[in-house]
Amino acid sequence: MTTAKKTTTKKTTAVKKTAVKATAKKTTATKTTTAKKKAGKKTAVKKAVVNKTAATVQKAPAKKAAPKKEAFSNSVKTAAEILFQLRAQNLQLIDLRGVSDTSDFMIIATCESEAQMQAILDELSKEFKHQDLQHRTEYKPGINMRWAVFDAGFDLMIQLFEETKREELAFDKLYSDAKIVDLEEKNFVKTKAKKAKVEDELI
Repeated sequence: MTTAKKTTTKKTTAVKKTAVKATAKKTTATKTTTAKKKAGKKTAVKKAVVNKTAATVQKAPAKKAAPKKEAFSNSVKTAAEILFQLRAQNLQLIDLRGVSDTSDFMIIATCESEAQMQAILDELSKEFKHQDLQHRTEYKPGINMRWAVFDAGFDLMIQLFEETKREELAFDKLYSDAKIVDLEEKNFVKTKAKKAKVEDELI
């Protein structure tokens, strides 16, 4: 009886040890599988984040370049500055390139009086001569002057009008195929002090 009990006890112990080892293996396998799953999930999450970031970067709209200011020739800048300083009105720049062979650009402006027109022509001639720029006055002011032309060669032509004469000739409609730009004083007159000095000389 004693031998049978010992044998049974040994078998029971062996079975228990085998069961414990099997349980330990299962637990280890389970832990390994869980760890692998977690690692896989983390990798998937990282990839998803990277993909989303890449997609965001690709979808980000490109910044638009700031529009460039139009670069005017020295003749146009000089003429416009003088016209604004001597209080010519409603200055327009007509781009004649590809439209007319007379010149590349034309400036048209309105004058309030013959005296103003004469002062502008004189100042244009003086400044263009000083800068050694090509120029000539085609029509000199006379009695009841209503229209004068200052020709700066193939680069520029300046048309000065009395208001009703400008409306009558309608150059903006005559050259409707050309690009026409309204000129602004702030883009050509550098300092108010200089303008004030010129205005004082006119009085």
